Amino acid sequence: MRTDRRVVIILVAFMVVMGALWAGGPVFFRGRDDPTAIDHKAVRTVVGDSCTQLRSDLAAVPDGAVPADRAEAENAAVDQFIGRVRAMGPDALARDEPVGRWLADWEQIVAARRQAVRDGKPFAVPVADGAPINVRMYALVRSGLGKCDVPPALLASEPGRV
Repeated sequence: MRTDRRVVIILVAFMVVMGALWAGGPVFFRGRDDPTAIDHKAVRTVVGDSCTQLRSDLAAVPDGAVPADRAEAENAAVDQFIGRVRAMGPDALARDEPVGRWLADWEQIVAARRQAVRDGKPFAVPVADGAPINVRMYALVRSGLGKCDVPPALLASEPGRV
């Protein structure tokens, strides 16, 4: 009987602690950056709007263009996208820790695409920590910014081919 009572007391105490953490967590941790997501409101808004514009810019690239020219037009659209986000300034971007690495990953994809076109070789998505970087990039935008996932056209093995 004493053991049952101890178990009940421990469970009730555990539930009280968990309830307090659940209720107080948003207050205690407000303003802290989540290093696993793009979550700062202002940054998220600019990133979301810029991703929408990137999708539109990529859709506007003519299908009939020479593959190398089409690939460069796609790369230029990504460069403009990166520029729009970076235009927020370093202080604003510093409020959302993973954005800098995410933008660097975009730059790495564009650089690898340009190199593949120059060398006349198939494009291979750069790898980090044993996985393609677009996987790491998606992890940062998975919660509500799915439109910011790297478009499949930018991951094609032959840049610029439709």
